[in-house]
Amino acid sequence: MRYGMMSNFRRSWSKIGARAILPQKQAFLNSYLYSAIAPATGDSFHLLGLEDMDTTTEEIFLIELKKKHPEKNVIVVIDNAPCHRPKVLHAISGITLIYLPPYSPELNPVERFFEELRRATANEIFTTMENLEKRITETVNLWTPEKLKKLCGYKWILEQLGIVN
Repeated sequence: MRYGMMSNFRRSWSKIGARAILPQKQAFLNSYLYSAIAPATGDSFHLLGLEDMDTTTEEIFLIELKKKHPEKNVIVVIDNAPCHRPKVLHAISGITLIYLPPYSPELNPVERFFEELRRATANEIFTTMENLEKRITETVNLWTPEKLKKLCGYKWILEQLGIVN
């Protein structure tokens, strides 16, 4: 998920007949949050503050994810972004990549989680990137495995895993 200093506006309350006046910030400074969520258990892994979304940062993320689960074969379901396709990612021992069909973010449970993070930072101006990252970190930490399981444990995924809801 890309996040940055540009204003993120959502619906807000205002007096009837009066337009809500919200401050804006147009700074083009951003970073990335990489996340993996296991829909069946709610277990999650996050790396915040990566400078870019490219093959190098994707490789760093996958290697760190694998370090968290050294004894397991980790299956990662990802979209078809160009940075996810290079062969170097397939060479990481113990990681299996499965690609979603093109243009199908609704099939990727982590996108639902990212939407909740965007909601937590909406309608607010952050003066520094550190303040924004602090808010994102606080919000990520509020999501317990049980809450993530409810959010990301889509019925069709659990059925394919043989888990009864």
